[in-house]
Amino acid sequence: MLTPGEQILAASDRASAPLTCGLLVQTDGQLDPGRLRAAVRAVIRRHPMTRAILYGSRQHAWRFVAEPTADPFGFVDDGTEGWRVHEVLSSAPFDLRRFPPLRVVLVRQPDGDQLSVVAHHLALDGLRVTGLATEILAAYRQSPGDWGPADAADAAGGDGVRRGMPAGIPPVVRAAPSPWSTVARRSGRYVIPLTAGRGDGYGFHPMVISLPSGDRTLADGRRMTINDLLLAAAHLAIDRWNTRRGGPTGCLRIRMPIDLAGMAAPAGAPVSSTDFQGNHTGQALIVSEAADRRDLPRLAARVVDQTVAAKGETPPPVPGVSGALGVAMARYVPGPWRSALLRMGVAAARPLLAPTAAVSNLGRHDGVAGPVGGATVSGGRYLVAVGAAGRAALPGPSVTAAYFTGTAGMPQGLFLGVVSVGGTLNVTVGYHRQMFGPGSVPAFADLFRAAFAELADLRGSAAVVTPATPAAPSAPGLSASSAPAPARETGTTDGPVHRVARVTSPPRGTVPTR
Repeated sequence: MLTPGEQILAASDRASAPLTCGLLVQTDGQLDPGRLRAAVRAVIRRHPMTRAILYGSRQHAWRFVAEPTADPFGFVDDGTEGWRVHEVLSSAPFDLRRFPPLRVVLVRQPDGDQLSVVAHHLALDGLRVTGLATEILAAYRQSPGDWGPADAADAAGGDGVRRGMPAGIPPVVRAAPSPWSTVARRSGRYVIPLTAGRGDGYGFHPMVISLPSGDRTLADGRRMTINDLLLAAAHLAIDRWNTRRGGPTGCLRIRMPIDLAGMAAPAGAPVSSTDFQGNHTGQALIVSEAADRRDLPRLAARVVDQTVAAKGETPPPVPGVSGALGVAMARYVPGPWRSALLRMGVAAARPLLAPTAAVSNLGRHDGVAGPVGGATVSGGRYLVAVGAAGRAALPGPSVTAAYFTGTAGMPQGLFLGVVSVGGTLNVTVGYHRQMFGPGSVPAFADLFRAAFAELADLRGSAAVVTPATPAAPSAPGLSASSAPAPARETGTTDGPVHRVARVTSPPRGTVPTR
């Protein structure tokens, strides 16, 4: 049976705004699609949730099948950019009764292949998806794999490699006209959409910033984390975005996911992201008022107060009044009516109780980076390809970057995903296309970067920010998304704050590979 929190999550899922999370991995060379498919299959066999399907007329339980009901792996080499593929995988609704909750696609690019791993949030959360991608790369490194026979109809390239998207990827669903724009403009609690109803599905905007250096300590001696700065910068950027568009600015509530599996582990015990399957995420709301955002030390102190309190208690799967009501309904309403009533309740409460945005910081995951092939005596990187002619040593690529993505439907429509890899913070602005477009996301990202710089140095020596570059054209049928850099967290107060290292951003429409 699904837990009450999972039932609320399932009721919140919409065809036009599916709840998904994922990881996009950048390499500096080519991966073998057959070998990667074998690695994906090997990892799926280890984790039942990756091949589970929902059953029952009201979707109240998982069925763990021996093999996936369809192939979740795809290979795209038609020139489509990896972020465009990732947007489609995240935007297309999941049919969890017929297909597995996982989608994996290798995207061939001249500057280095990209690996897109996307899962439905009901089955896997961000830490589990990141751990899964890390396992897939580890399996690829350790074993040559079994290419297996290719379907002649699928091997369009004539090289025995099956091409195309994974099974069960329907078209992105067009969102029906809604009053979210009016609600957002008048309430002061949501990000004001630049234009409403302009697009469907989700877009992503990747950026890179350097990890802050120095001691980040408040006047009262408390230490500011990277997460505190990210949350405070989100509050300040949204406030400025709304104010500059003539909208009111009121109480803002940023959703902060917390890993419940990590909290349940014994003190000091290492917790692997693959030790637990499913969604093990609690939610805390970090709140600010207009008066807080007019005084940066006050804003930083309030954020730190709330994050410290949230980490000291077990947060609910769904925070606030809506979560309490939903859990009560999931527990006490009889099964025949529960699913329908939950969906109606979520839809009615959404414009009134949804948070302003979400900020999810996965922390440091250096294990996903590095050479894909093993090192040779001469120090080069190689992988072993196994084909009809036997084993052959080929130059192997290396993973150079990874980006965590999450999604949120309107009226929230904004999700900031962060993962630290190799000494940098890789930040992705996930947005619903009814809120932002390829032209407006950079404008919001510029505000976010400025807020990050100010909060990182309240004494006036702001971090250096690279100016924005012109946006690249989008691929057909998909919006271009990329831009400047949001930030991670480090709340600041009236205490001394040290200078933050240089902030840089990749050109829009590209993914940094070095």
